[in-house]
Amino acid sequence: MMNENESMNYKYLFHNRNPELSLTSIFIILARLLKRLQKKIFLLMKKISVFIFLSLLAATSFALNPVREYAVLPSDFGLDYKEVTITATDGIKLNAWIFKSTTPDSKKMVVISDDGEGNMADNMEVIGQWLSLGYNVVAYDYRGYGKSEEFNINQKFYIYAQFAKDLQGVLDYVRKTYSPGYVDLYGIGIGGGLSIGLGSSSGQVRRVIADGPYVSLEDAKARIKQFKAQDLMLPLAYDKNLIEPIYALKEGLNQDKLMGILLIAGQNEQIFGPDQMKQLQKIHPKNLQIYLVPNATNDKNLSTNKDEYFNQVKKFVTGH
Repeated sequence: MMNENESMNYKYLFHNRNPELSLTSIFIILARLLKRLQKKIFLLMKKISVFIFLSLLAATSFALNPVREYAVLPSDFGLDYKEVTITATDGIKLNAWIFKSTTPDSKKMVVISDDGEGNMADNMEVIGQWLSLGYNVVAYDYRGYGKSEEFNINQKFYIYAQFAKDLQGVLDYVRKTYSPGYVDLYGIGIGGGLSIGLGSSSGQVRRVIADGPYVSLEDAKARIKQFKAQDLMLPLAYDKNLIEPIYALKEGLNQDKLMGILLIAGQNEQIFGPDQMKQLQKIHPKNLQIYLVPNATNDKNLSTNKDEYFNQVKKFVTGH
């Protein structure tokens, strides 16, 4: 829109009897309008660029990103489940879904721990696959996620030590509620690291399947900064044997009694990839296997070839 001066100049063009002066004025006004238009286009492109950058950063971020609302519910898929409240070891109330196995009288049970992105509703496909393997399934939300009790999540953190208390609370609930109470643990990302930690420390756990776990927290921080330019925060004053695989596999009270550990990583993953999985295998060669997903990074481990992914999981759990 032209301002008052430009409007006066515009009117002047049509009343001025000097054609050369009129032509000059036209060029001046057009130049001003073009300059203003260029400025608006520049500001618009700048906003678009910032939006794209933030979107890409969110898509590749390793920071915690809790979501309260469930995008879907198990009832949307007609699954047999119940919603329960589980108490973490420090009293925090957690929301959980428990799914009944499709195999009658099955005693097999798996606990699924998420990667800290979204909430447990994002794992419906994984839950369905475990049900198809004849397992009863427990999915739960960390504190501050989904319908679990409020907890202040600083999204600059990679993980909270309190999440180990959440998983331990779930294990305690299963032990008290179901017989015989033995479980397998399946975790993604930070959930994989927690599953190795708690699994190596609890005699209740039989097997651990960890998709894209970290080796140690300091190593995770350094590698994420190197490859993603993200400087994440880490917890302080925690039990390393509970949340750091590199220590849990050395010193965990149950690490020698586990029936098996399966580590999953994308063949093309840079941060928590083949070399990191082999590092953990060297620490604990007993009953530890690695499945490298061909031509994949960890965020595509499942989606690259879902059938083969769970064929590998099935082969592992039936063979150990």
